[in-house]
Amino acid sequence: MFETLINTIRQTAPVSEEGIEKIIAALRVKHVKKKKNLLNEGDLANTIFYVNEGLFRHYIFDEQGIEHTIDLVAQHNWFGDAKAFLSQEPAEINIEALEDSQVFLLSHDDLNRFYDEIPMFERLVRKIIERYFVKSIERSKKINRVGYPAQERYLEFLRSHPKLGNRVPSIYLASYLGITPETLSRLRSQVLKHS
Repeated sequence: MFETLINTIRQTAPVSEEGIEKIIAALRVKHVKKKKNLLNEGDLANTIFYVNEGLFRHYIFDEQGIEHTIDLVAQHNWFGDAKAFLSQEPAEINIEALEDSQVFLLSHDDLNRFYDEIPMFERLVRKIIERYFVKSIERSKKINRVGYPAQERYLEFLRSHPKLGNRVPSIYLASYLGITPETLSRLRSQVLKHS
């Protein structure tokens, strides 16, 4: 069950076998049904998650109460409300399963304990945070920001997430791209004609 995560850890930082065993022993496994929230705005974000199987979306509500999908996370990625987790404040986002999913949970307390107990753990976390940071910059520049034509945003999404195009429901993908579902439908038709 933990093979992919163990391989990811090994590829990211030279954590010892003993360290990997400590990390795995601290993880909790949770199954999340499709359309159920893993995290709600206002919850204490004292856990970070790793998607072993499945697909999630992060969403928020604007001042008018309109829902916006701000991130999509597929298997073999760490995710959560990073700001709330690191600062131990209430979550500012909601996280919903788009498929029946399995996640591993690592608590804030275990994360901090491992900094002292596991050599190279800090490097592992730093590399994960660096990837997360780069991903968020790229996403804000290329996918869900005004200033780029809808077609360019959609094509960039397909290039950077080739396996997600058919897994994400249209309404959430349109929200993520900052376009209407009708525009997304038109763009999908255009792409199919040219392929």
